[in-house]
Amino acid sequence: MYGANTDSLHLRNYWLTLMKNSSNFVWVVFFLLIVPLAIHAVYSGLVVGKMELPGGFRIVFQEREERSRTDNKKIDDLPKEELEKRQKELEERFEQLEKQADRSSRDSQSQDVNLSGTWYGQQGGSYQIIQQGKFITMQEFSPLYGVTAVGQGEIRGQTVTINYQTAFYTTGIANLTISENGRSLNGTLRDNNSGLAAPIILNR
Repeated sequence: MYGANTDSLHLRNYWLTLMKNSSNFVWVVFFLLIVPLAIHAVYSGLVVGKMELPGGFRIVFQEREERSRTDNKKIDDLPKEELEKRQKELEERFEQLEKQADRSSRDSQSQDVNLSGTWYGQQGGSYQIIQQGKFITMQEFSPLYGVTAVGQGEIRGQTVTINYQTAFYTTGIANLTISENGRSLNGTLRDNNSGLAAPIILNR
């Protein structure tokens, strides 16, 4: 009987100690399980979108957005005829934006930098930019699918803001900074639908 009471007392003390150190236990679990999971996900091309600690762990991973604004897998899901239809719409929209920029530029001052030309993203996509005064028109090309997005924006000093639309009828805003030598554009893209932002670097 005495041995049973002793065992019961030891068990109670063990659980009391565990309860007192529950916060430490949570962090031990975090570092042993969650951190390796997060590292693996990042190396797999995912980023941590949301993390809540402690108590109930909640980690949300999202795909790392490269800087083509459209997802190749989603493009693959589109029937060829539908993709061609949307690309034609984008090309027509690009022509409209270019004409609008031309009319607007007639009263604008000339800029110290000229962004007109072909720019290249880090994932193989290219971007045709036409500058007219302080206004620019942009068209995105995928090496596999052709036109995937168009947009129009304005230069203010060393910054560029572009409102764009994609082949998936989504829209977003690009906020870019012009490098000192005018050969690089760095900034972020923010999707208006999801609210997600991702970095972008363009070079020429």
